[in-house]
Amino acid sequence: MILTFASSKGGVGKSTTCAAVAAALALEGARVLIIDLDQNRTLARWSRRGVIEGLTVAAVETQKFGGFFRDSEASGAYDHICIDLPGTREVTLFKALARSDLVIIPAQASEPDLREALVVVGDIRDVSDTTGRQIPYRLLLTKIFPLRSRVTDFAYAELARNGLPLFRTALVERSAYREMFLNGQPPTVTEPEKGAGAEITALIAEMRAIVNGPAELLKAG
Repeated sequence: MILTFASSKGGVGKSTTCAAVAAALALEGARVLIIDLDQNRTLARWSRRGVIEGLTVAAVETQKFGGFFRDSEASGAYDHICIDLPGTREVTLFKALARSDLVIIPAQASEPDLREALVVVGDIRDVSDTTGRQIPYRLLLTKIFPLRSRVTDFAYAELARNGLPLFRTALVERSAYREMFLNGQPPTVTEPEKGAGAEITALIAEMRAIVNGPAELLKAG
């Protein structure tokens, strides 16, 4: 799978989600490449805190993305490529979207986050029109409070009103996501069958169902 994590707004959990998903795939035995295009190099720093077998993290300058991606994909060295985009709208965004099997758009349950998510959705639709290929995408609600609130009710209502596809799985505000960047351990290691680990496992099942079609959807339940 080629998974792109996109948001034009910081603080929504884009890099966190990318790291957690990529690490979980590698721990399953897959060969996974993270292309870290974010200007903060969050994932490149994270990768130095601990080695996860099968996971490679490469910090790449945005202007070199196209060539690096083509070489990486053509090498056959990876089962999955996860792209952590910069938190800004620039030409690399469109290059990555065009190559994606699935675009993940993290957003908190707030009006500013949902507005920015709509901007990314507009970009995806533009790239789809230009390339003639439908690019699957889903919004991912992140940093959700465990109990339903008016804010989350607003978010779900806005998503429905705009007809935006949404992952069934949402990521709750949990310490395991923050601690991952301190200890280098992803949630599927620290909380393998509960909490954040269970959320990432469920999220990956949804991703596979979207990318691989109805047969995988039946497996995902």
